[in-house]
Amino acid sequence: MAKPKRLRLLLLVVLGLAALALAAVAWRTDTHGLKRRLVDDVKALAAALYTRAVHAPPTLAGRFGAQAADPWTQLAALEAVSTDVEFCRAVRDGETPVGMAPPSCLRELARGEVPLQALLLATHASAGGPPLGLGTLDLPAPAEAPRTFVTAAYAARMAALQVRVQLGKGDTQGALSTCLDLLALARDTSLGTALQGRLAALSISEVAFAPCAAALDAATVEEKRAAAVALSKLAQGTPPLAETLSEWSTRVRALRFSVFLSPDVLSTLPEGVKAWARAEDVPRHLDVEEALALGNAWHALQSRLDSVVAAARLPAPRAAERLSALSARTAPDFAGLGHVEFPELGWIAQSDARVRAELLLLRRAAEVDVLRAETGAWPLPEALPEAVRSTSERPFSLESKGPEAVLRDGTSPRGGLELLLHADR
Repeated sequence: MAKPKRLRLLLLVVLGLAALALAAVAWRTDTHGLKRRLVDDVKALAAALYTRAVHAPPTLAGRFGAQAADPWTQLAALEAVSTDVEFCRAVRDGETPVGMAPPSCLRELARGEVPLQALLLATHASAGGPPLGLGTLDLPAPAEAPRTFVTAAYAARMAALQVRVQLGKGDTQGALSTCLDLLALARDTSLGTALQGRLAALSISEVAFAPCAAALDAATVEEKRAAAVALSKLAQGTPPLAETLSEWSTRVRALRFSVFLSPDVLSTLPEGVKAWARAEDVPRHLDVEEALALGNAWHALQSRLDSVVAAARLPAPRAAERLSALSARTAPDFAGLGHVEFPELGWIAQSDARVRAELLLLRRAAEVDVLRAETGAWPLPEALPEAVRSTSERPFSLESKGPEAVLRDGTSPRGGLELLLHADR
């Protein structure tokens, strides 16, 4: 009697395992939930308004992208025939006096003055959102000469040189205004553009840091007070890395899986997504093996992308470490879709953290200078407003040397940061 019972028990176990295996196969081949999520994410991204506080007067009606489109195109045309796209790097970085700037970059600066000022003024729009052709789900536009983010870096170098020229003329207010608008360009280049735009914004911020520090140091106390408020608004308006990577996740999935959406569903989505679906040459009707491969690849990629977004919410050092590991992981392929290559997200996280540290150090410099002017002495770090105060997560030190002081952040990714401050008269 015991033997039949054991056989029945063994049979039940085998049947249970088979049922679990079938359930797993069914789950891996079922992409209905993944399709619904993709459609929801695409629609949410397409409807995003990108409202953020304007950093300084004046406030202009409309979106940044609409006002930036024409000057962006004009600057791209100038860049195409440029003889000095670097715009005197040594002058921009403060290593060489403005008076020693080669005439070539000064001539190019003069030629680009009008579109550059228009682009910087566009950062005063009441809402963000990129020029057509640069959005996360956009097709290249305009068709005859599509916009690229290379133009943003070109404009940043031009604006950084403009700051140095204004300082050389004693126009501290103009230099600080140009600096703040340049940092606002980095913010607006980050909104609605996923990783491509954020990488361009990181370049803008790095170019802006040294000339902005000089402009802030040379400004009057009242200008510094206003700049501290503007820098705070810029920090708040810059999207967190997790938001940028969430946009990138939507783009990656739309590029690869929109072809599997029904025509009725596709008709409700942006033109870029429709074009991506038409461009993919994959079988519309899948056999069981193909359906399993597709489901397995889609579920695996979705899980990995979700882990990327979650990792970006961790504190900066842990986020970079985790994102590096996720970047290195391989993902299953599906015939016709190709292998999904991840960029080195850990490096991007470090770069993102560094420019945020630079922005915070500029805010601290403004607050330190204001307190020094009000009290007649360099303040202790704990005397600063709470938003910029030194903490275990955001430490800094201030070393005073009479009329000068050195503001340091030794924990910034990829090397410490420091600013030399001069007491206002």
